[in-house]
Amino acid sequence: MTRVEPETLADIIAIDARVDPERTAVIFEDRVHSYASLDAAIERAANALAASGVAPGDRVALLLPNDVPFIAALYAVARVGAIAVPLNTMYRAAEIAHLLDDSEPVLSLVHASLWDGAREAFAGANRGKVAIAGATSPLDAATNAFDWDDVQRRSFPRPPYAPSTHDPALICYTGGTTGRPKGAVHSHASLLANCRQTGSMLRATFSRDDRSLVSVPLFHMYGLQSGLNRMFRVGGSVVLMPRFDHVEVLRTIERYRCSYLLAAPPMLVRWCESTELRAFDLRSLRIVTCGTAPLAARIIGEFAAATGVSISESYGMTEAGPTTHSNSNGPFDKVGTVGPPVPLVECRVVDASGADVARGEPGEIVLRSPALMLGYWRNPAATEETIRDGWLYTGDIAVVDEDGYYTIVDRAKDMISAGGFKIWPREVEDALGRHPDVLEAAVVGMPDRYRGEVPLGYVVLRGGARLTPDELLAFLREGLATFKIPARLEFVDALPRTAVGKVLRRDLRDRAHEALVPES
Repeated sequence: MTRVEPETLADIIAIDARVDPERTAVIFEDRVHSYASLDAAIERAANALAASGVAPGDRVALLLPNDVPFIAALYAVARVGAIAVPLNTMYRAAEIAHLLDDSEPVLSLVHASLWDGAREAFAGANRGKVAIAGATSPLDAATNAFDWDDVQRRSFPRPPYAPSTHDPALICYTGGTTGRPKGAVHSHASLLANCRQTGSMLRATFSRDDRSLVSVPLFHMYGLQSGLNRMFRVGGSVVLMPRFDHVEVLRTIERYRCSYLLAAPPMLVRWCESTELRAFDLRSLRIVTCGTAPLAARIIGEFAAATGVSISESYGMTEAGPTTHSNSNGPFDKVGTVGPPVPLVECRVVDASGADVARGEPGEIVLRSPALMLGYWRNPAATEETIRDGWLYTGDIAVVDEDGYYTIVDRAKDMISAGGFKIWPREVEDALGRHPDVLEAAVVGMPDRYRGEVPLGYVVLRGGARLTPDELLAFLREGLATFKIPARLEFVDALPRTAVGKVLRRDLRDRAHEALVPES
């Protein structure tokens, strides 16, 4: 039987279940799930969704950990024509409630292990039904939830439904690192377009012979698209882990001979701080991507020296599918850049008026691509501000070099204006990271009476370091202009991050502002 290209997420597992049913689709906690068995699990979930009243166009929220039921639910939602809304499993009840009020799901699937912490979020109006997955005992009769596994066992086959390629398939909420999360709406077509773009790059063509290791959260676009959809689109295999454990990931790569690893900066930093990185055979890896946040050049070099595997830095955003740039789409890796655009992405660098800047000059990245979101869910004002004449305005500042490789300077909103001088936090962070005792750093703007803003640096030291703030400031003065030197450095145990490694600058700014408020 000839394998065809999937047109929607409803097809993505079903095709290989027909063509090569016994082929490995997922390995989770040492259990192998074939394409046929995964397809059967998706069908059971789809029948249960229909029996629970879910109809085409409805939203279904998923508060599920990395596990096979998340995968089954994701594709089951597509098969009934509904829209999946993955929820961050690290969110508290109040944060979940905001997403529920915004998306208004008719049904939410919640894992039993997360129910107690999230229960309050589902009590309000317009928050739909709740189904509990993985319950090990009868549910409290007073709760508004029902047993999802029981419904799956009792549901009958539903009438077939084939979604259109341009129907909404997913609402993925932005990370909320600078404000309230917004729901980026993607169609089946845009999601699969990005899988095609990133699956056929110059030095990273994916095939059914590839096996990816995924320990990043599936509720995030990075894990969902790069980890699941990209691999299943070509009939490959996914080795899924419930969470990141720096030793278990390495052991699992060695055991299952994984060829592709999704990494985030905290993971790579942790490995380079450990002794285990050289203890495992990682020669099966041919592609390691890091694309959720900037990564220090020193970490890239240390990882390559220990493993013999280079890290391909990339760039993207939820609104763009997510990946738009990658070193894997260039003839070589250029450390410190995010590479050239991936296939079928048009990219410009523009000034505040929208005019193209000269090569080598900083400007905002604007994009045009078949993988762009349809818009923000029920937020036309934000959509019009972000997508103008078909171009997505990213808010990220970059420069492009003579080879067409892009270097992210910073977020436009993160730029610090100190007495009329522009300071890009990334430049100061890179300078801090060049000190051998500095593990990682983040810089934010702090209000100042005279200069308006001044930079404030938060620094994580390597274990056992005896560096002082004054010594580190003296080091910075050797390579940075005086106006870029942080007014203060604070040594911290860790930087606040999102689930996929982006630094929560908003939290750091709040901390900086709180430090200026005099005690009463």
